Amino acid sequence: MPNLDVVLDFGYVIAQKRLSSARYLMKVGISVAGLFIGLGSLVGSFSYEGFTLSADSNSSPVIPFIINGFACLGLASLVMGILLEIYEHLWGEASKDNRAKSIDLRSLTAAKAPTLSKSFPSLIESSGIHDALYLEAKSGDTLTEWLTRSTEALSKFAQEDLVKINDFESDHPLAMGALAHVPHCFSLGFLVANRRLVHYYCWNRDSKKTEKSRWIDCRDQRTRGQSISGQVNVIQSEHVTTPEDVTKIGLSIELSIPSNPQNFLEKIGVDVVYQIGLKNQSIGNLFSEKEQVKIVCEIRELINNEILTHYKNLEELHLSITGQASFIMRLGADMNQNHLPKVIKVYHFENQNYPWYFELSPNSDSVQFSVLTNEEG
Repeated sequence: MPNLDVVLDFGYVIAQKRLSSARYLMKVGISVAGLFIGLGSLVGSFSYEGFTLSADSNSSPVIPFIINGFACLGLASLVMGILLEIYEHLWGEASKDNRAKSIDLRSLTAAKAPTLSKSFPSLIESSGIHDALYLEAKSGDTLTEWLTRSTEALSKFAQEDLVKINDFESDHPLAMGALAHVPHCFSLGFLVANRRLVHYYCWNRDSKKTEKSRWIDCRDQRTRGQSISGQVNVIQSEHVTTPEDVTKIGLSIELSIPSNPQNFLEKIGVDVVYQIGLKNQSIGNLFSEKEQVKIVCEIRELINNEILTHYKNLEELHLSITGQASFIMRLGADMNQNHLPKVIKVYHFENQNYPWYFELSPNSDSVQFSVLTNEEG
């Protein structure tokens, strides 16, 4: 029901009472008021071989009433937007005391996106860590050297930088955006965890989209309806005969593109793999905060209500994820919980293989890595 979605989206934006809400109101107000004020003065005629057709928007007493009504609604929307814009700059999320602190993560060599604070100067300011999490591989780095530098930087961020931010900027939300590998994104979310307010941003690299090559605030994307319900497949190793045999479980979370759960089972050496997907997989399919939160909750419920209750001897959780960076950070933040296994490994997926991973543990501020193939350089 696309028409209902438009109405719901408009109401959702207004209910948020944010800077983007103000600008949405002004945009709608200008469009509606301009359209109907223009219609109010519409007069025209057409003649052909003695036949004349004329139109005058003021010819009926009802039409001007309708036109004026919509024009007034448009002007009211514009005024409300202006007032909300002023409020947000003085007391809301755009005020100096409430602006978010940016956390920018990079590890992809071609990641040249601007920082969040430059993209959203009214809403976000620098956290002061600058390029501490710019972790692209340097020329001449071996794989081991790059991963060592990456894990050390992430650990230092958790042990020093994040502590300072929490001590001195605890009233400000964090704004997190990443152009990075899956283990890097998951680790950043995991280290920050759900212990403070975080706004997630996602870079849209799809050249076919209208919002290409810019950061998107996931709160402003309002698509809904995607779910992992009915999209979970369980693959079990041949050596498993009872649930008590299972100590290592893999989650192959495939939201944007398929991965290879059978390879995951065999090459990583887990006992069971849960293949989790969406009905419609595509790159750039999960910008919406509403959908991200829903899917994270569904994965959490799967772990808590099925995996942990069925496999009592579970010691390790292994993750392979294909999805957007904002979702991966959000999932990582949700999985830093004491009741989960003490060993959580997050794998890099490339060429149908899993060459390396990061290892984390709940309530630990340290990140470790391991290389599974001899892909040096």
